[in-house]
Amino acid sequence: MNIRKADLRDRPAAESLWAYCFEKPSDPFFQWYFSDVCRMDEVLLGESGGRTACSLHRRPYSLSLRGRVMPVDYLVGVATHPAARGRGMAGRLLEGAFRTAAEEGKPAVILMPSDAALYSKAGFAFYAHQWRREAAPERLAPLGRRSSRSGVPDSSGDWADMDDIYRDYTAGRQGWALRDEAFWKLHLEGQMKEGYAAVVYGDTGPSGYLWYSIEDRVMTVSEMAFRGEEGRRGLYAYMAGHRGSVDRCIWYEPLDDRSFLYWQDGAEHTYIENRTFPFMMCRLTDPSAAFSGCACPPDMTGGVTLALEDPVLRDKSGLYRLSCENGMITAERALQGEPALCLREEGAAQMLFGAASVEELLRRGWAESVSRRESSFREAVNWLSRAFPRRRTWINEWY
Repeated sequence: MNIRKADLRDRPAAESLWAYCFEKPSDPFFQWYFSDVCRMDEVLLGESGGRTACSLHRRPYSLSLRGRVMPVDYLVGVATHPAARGRGMAGRLLEGAFRTAAEEGKPAVILMPSDAALYSKAGFAFYAHQWRREAAPERLAPLGRRSSRSGVPDSSGDWADMDDIYRDYTAGRQGWALRDEAFWKLHLEGQMKEGYAAVVYGDTGPSGYLWYSIEDRVMTVSEMAFRGEEGRRGLYAYMAGHRGSVDRCIWYEPLDDRSFLYWQDGAEHTYIENRTFPFMMCRLTDPSAAFSGCACPPDMTGGVTLALEDPVLRDKSGLYRLSCENGMITAERALQGEPALCLREEGAAQMLFGAASVEELLRRGWAESVSRRESSFREAVNWLSRAFPRRRTWINEWY
């Protein structure tokens, strides 16, 4: 199979495969995506017999991760033509995407899976889950508090209000995507083609926003962010205000949210249905570049040598030396040395993104001791625990 970047001549083939597997050309999202968002040089094609057999789209993002801004590719629209399925082509195309990302200076890729088991085989691991919450609007009413006012944003204005809320909402979390004015305007335009948006205001200014759609008397909120309980209660009240026009409300909040512990009357367990929603997976493409530049405690020194196992990008397997000086991590390939422990690629990615501590990875079997001395192993675990503690992770990009 030949893997290459698409060009303008490949647009019909890319659109055709997307239409076969996802939205149809008549769908508003399809039209907006291919007219305003998609660039052909961000599409990777797999060809067999001179025909397009599979494709994926590489959406460029920048993530806030351990005190640094990390460029990544967000892989979307992974699709294989039915005639080409069952031959391992998607796996080879993903490997091609990993190597392309590394060549372009993107040391990691992310993906929201339709089939997590499939992508786990390619070395992906989850780094962000969310709560998926559902309730009848009348059940939300007691938890809400009507805001002083609410407004409908447009693509040219109000983006700054949403950006201010978003910055507050993501503070203290990591793995989220950086957004600029162009991002807000483009994505808000796309949102308004398929649904609605609202901003609620409290006594001190904008306090929350949500993007949502209504279909078959169900309100589905694809994104919400807020400042404190004033913003949260304002958004709950906004959703509850749709009594009579919708029967159910569905929305998503970070997995670290614990507001239900303070709700009255057991509302969380009696009236609001909750389940975890596995949202985003991550995978390293260049371990040295991925770890280098991360912040660490300013008083940390020394380092650790570890072995990395990557069964897909086999040339990335081997020894790595991680060091810390002046509050920053550096990482480089090591030609020799005795590793203290071995990490599977999935474990290395989860440790970097903050989804799991090294102790959790050891319990799970994604890390193991390979040192001949127990003291060296323990020193390495303690060093990694300080350098890469578990963090609150969150991201809410759908494409």
